[in-house]
Amino acid sequence: MVPSESDHPGDTHGDEARKRGKLALAEGDRFGDCTIVRPLGSGGMGQVYLASAPDGMQYALKLLHPELGHRSDDVKRRFLHEAEFLMTIRHRNLVEVFDAGEDKEIGLCYILMEYMPGGSLGDMIAKNGRLPVDTAISYVSQTADALSVAHKQGVIHRDIKPDNILFTADGVPKLTDLGVAKFFDDAADAKLTMDGHLLGTPAYMAPEQMMDSHHIDARADIYSLGVVLYEMLTGNRPNEGSTVMGLLAKAIKGEPLPDVRTLRPEVSMSVAYVLSLMCAPKPDDRPESPSVVVDLLSRAEVGGLILPDGSDKPQKDAKPSFFSRLFGRGKGAT
Repeated sequence: MVPSESDHPGDTHGDEARKRGKLALAEGDRFGDCTIVRPLGSGGMGQVYLASAPDGMQYALKLLHPELGHRSDDVKRRFLHEAEFLMTIRHRNLVEVFDAGEDKEIGLCYILMEYMPGGSLGDMIAKNGRLPVDTAISYVSQTADALSVAHKQGVIHRDIKPDNILFTADGVPKLTDLGVAKFFDDAADAKLTMDGHLLGTPAYMAPEQMMDSHHIDARADIYSLGVVLYEMLTGNRPNEGSTVMGLLAKAIKGEPLPDVRTLRPEVSMSVAYVLSLMCAPKPDDRPESPSVVVDLLSRAEVGGLILPDGSDKPQKDAKPSFFSRLFGRGKGAT
């Protein structure tokens, strides 16, 4: 954390929160050497606050819900594992993490990370609806670059969605929230899966992830990123309003996504075709790595992608043999 005199960075936050054993920080409260400015958001894992350091720098302070930490060491370990991973790598499109730890006295775990004042991609879509095609491709390509770094380190994100793509003040997209990421050979992950936890956000999950969150590879993230691209291009999720059970039924049937050009006719056949590959129901029919996605989108954008016969209906008639000839088939290689 921002350097503090205390051995326990959480020691200086409110006494009432300490007594209740709950997460309850307010404007002006102290956490280590940081002062809480305001809440930024919350989720299933905890709360995020805007915090100011003595030198005027602003950070995002992410705190794990104490009851989750007390209930399961696996959850606590997963929360801190995210920070440890992000502190070991740097990438322009990954949110930077500066410190992480735990107040042993009350079991309050924290992550101190880069503040992203530009909001989320989810906010942008909610405000503007569909985005320009070139903007959507740029955001997906930059996110895919970040995923390449994670995948090469043996990490599958498992929760790619617009709310987990944040923006700097000057509009650079950065991927965040590895709280449900799959770290290869993670025994705790296997336990969470066996205990019946559905890890990820169903509306963006690949079919195989809907059925088994543990035994997936990089291609599950590629599917989710394709759903995000679809949403940016149309302003809607492809399965808007579907229940979890409905999504699971579609996963079991192997139903493809609707044709993006039905809602956005000006999307080129090449871009629509790449999207159909990213969201192919079967993992073997998808690009095997994010770097291949970037290459395909780059060529599709400038009209340099030769399409197979019948690709005027990419969601239905796309032929994986074309993709196989170009790039071969991998098992989630990066």
